[in-house]
Amino acid sequence: MTDTAAGKVPVITCVSEAWQFLIAHWRLFAPAAAAVAIFSQIGPALALLVAPADPAPQTVMQNVLGDFLTALPSMIAGLLYTAAILRKAVRNEFTGRFGLAFGADEVRLLGVAAAMACLFVPIVSLVLFVLSITVFSKIATSQAALEAILADPDAMNEAIVAAVGEGGATALSLFIIVMFVIFLVLAARLYMVNAATIGERRMVIFQTWSWSSRNILRLLGAMILTVLPVMLIDSIVGSVGVSLLLALPEGAQGVMPVLIVRALVTFVGALTTIPVVVLGAIFYKGLRPPGFTPK
Repeated sequence: MTDTAAGKVPVITCVSEAWQFLIAHWRLFAPAAAAVAIFSQIGPALALLVAPADPAPQTVMQNVLGDFLTALPSMIAGLLYTAAILRKAVRNEFTGRFGLAFGADEVRLLGVAAAMACLFVPIVSLVLFVLSITVFSKIATSQAALEAILADPDAMNEAIVAAVGEGGATALSLFIIVMFVIFLVLAARLYMVNAATIGERRMVIFQTWSWSSRNILRLLGAMILTVLPVMLIDSIVGSVGVSLLLALPEGAQGVMPVLIVRALVTFVGALTTIPVVVLGAIFYKGLRPPGFTPK
C-alpha cells in the first residue's frame, strides 16, 4: 500500500482498493447489511409507536437521552457489522451468521469506541459550550426556535452577528475552524485503530499514532475521496426514500411504510459504509511497522 522508497501513502491506490473490496464482496455482506438495516429500526419503531399525540416540552438532556436510546440498536448493529467487515479485510475471516457475531473482537471494538468517545466528545462539547454561552442563549427562546435557526444557514449567520457582533462572529468562526482542524487531524491519526485492534487481536489505540506521522495529509485525502462518494450516494438514496413516502396515497402513510423505507435506505448505507471501514484496514496493513508488538 505504501511507496516504500518514499514512505508515502498512495492516495488513489488506497481509495481504489477500498472500493474494489466493495465491488468484490458486496454480495457476501448483503445479508449482514439487511440484518443491520432491520435491527436498526427497533429504536425508531419504538419511538414512533410510543410518541404521544401532544408531547410535552422536553429539556435538552431529555432530548439527548431520547435520541441516544433511539439510536442504540443501530449503534450495536453497526459495531457488529464493522467487526465483520474488518475480520474479512484484515484477517480474511468470515465467521458467524452472515459474518455477524459477538465475541472478543466486538468487545475490543466496544472498548476502542469508548476510548474514542473520551477523546472526541470533549472537543465537540467544548464547541457546543462556547456556542451555547455566546450565541444560543441569546438567539433562541425555545428548542423549536433554535432548531429553526440551525436549519437556515443565513438566519444562523445573522443571529450570530446580532448576538456577538462582527468581531465576535469572526473570532467564533476562527475558533470553530481551529477545532475542526484538530478534529480532522485526530481522526486521520487514529483512523486505523479499529483495524489494528482486529489485526492484533487486542485493543490498539495510541500505539498506531506514530505510524501516520509523515502521511497525515495523504490519509486525509484518501479519507475525503472515499467518503465523498458515499455521502453523495446516501444523499441520493435518502432523497428517493423521502420522495417515496411523499408519493404514498392518503391513508397509506403510517409507521410501517416509514420503517420499510428507512430500512431500505439503511441497507444501502450499510453497503456503502464498507469502503470507509476497509480504508482503515488498508492503512493498517500498509503502515504497520515490521515486527510491531502491541504492548
